[in-house]
Amino acid sequence: MNRQIRTFLNHHLGVVDFQYEPLKKGGSDRSFYRVLLPDGKTFIFMNYGNEVEENAYWAGINRFMTNINFPVPLIIAFDYRQRFLLIEDLGNTDLYSQAAFPWHKRRYFYLRVLSEIHRLHRIPLEDVPADLKLAKSYDRSLYHWEHNYFMENFIEAVCQLNVDGSLMRDWMEESEELINRLQKMPPCLIHRDFQSQNIMIRNDRPVFIDFQGMRYGNLFYDLGSLICDPYVTLSPDERNELIAFYYRIMQPNYSLDQFTDFFWEGAAQRLMQALGAFGFLGLKKNKPDFLKHIPNGVKNLVTAASNADTMPALKELAVNCNNKLQSKTA
Repeated sequence: MNRQIRTFLNHHLGVVDFQYEPLKKGGSDRSFYRVLLPDGKTFIFMNYGNEVEENAYWAGINRFMTNINFPVPLIIAFDYRQRFLLIEDLGNTDLYSQAAFPWHKRRYFYLRVLSEIHRLHRIPLEDVPADLKLAKSYDRSLYHWEHNYFMENFIEAVCQLNVDGSLMRDWMEESEELINRLQKMPPCLIHRDFQSQNIMIRNDRPVFIDFQGMRYGNLFYDLGSLICDPYVTLSPDERNELIAFYYRIMQPNYSLDQFTDFFWEGAAQRLMQALGAFGFLGLKKNKPDFLKHIPNGVKNLVTAASNADTMPALKELAVNCNNKLQSKTA
């Protein structure tokens, strides 16, 4: 911990004597420390880089969410010039840490989390402050970018598949049609990285973190992030219960069957992004821990593409990858 950080903490905590421990978190260019004071109080210090522009949006989005009474960490101090943030310590219990518990114990948290994210999804766009800085909205170019990211960093780099001309042509056509359908859904605010490691549990309530990528997009991208989370295995019955629950609280003017079709397409889009990220971070950024989540992510993509019934080419790609990865570990 350098002198500038120590000076910042000394000033805002009012103490000179403190301990700290680095925290390993995520794949972004941010550093986290748990700061421990002599009286037992703890805080989290975050120093973010400028490699990813959206990291600078975290504080503004935090204030916006605080103003609408959305559960996010409390900011203690912020220095935007040095890119330093001091925030409350939410502890170590996240939704991911509950994965080994039986469903009847986890169910409450998932329903609570979905109820909270629904509050975000239903905010009228005209009520979002005009000066709130958000990441680039989902449009055709961003969806295309995620498809290319998936093909380059997962299909080619991780699975080492040479996709033949016929399948590639089918996928290119299917990709365009998927983007058309995703864009038909009215845009709303989405978290964008809405998975179990970004949902802390404090006093039996969810608190959301890592929301710097918030933007306008398709709500099913968020739902797919959570319900088809590569980090946590949910059974088909558990997934169906969560899909039906969100449908009931959303009350859209179309059927549950249609809602479920939209869900699987949104989940497939999210899973392509996640698998591309696992390949990129694991192989190119030398963060091998991300690679261990690929098998579950591929199985989820096979499930999503199979259930959607509109993406046979993606299903074939996912099945081929799954088979190749399984043969490597056999």
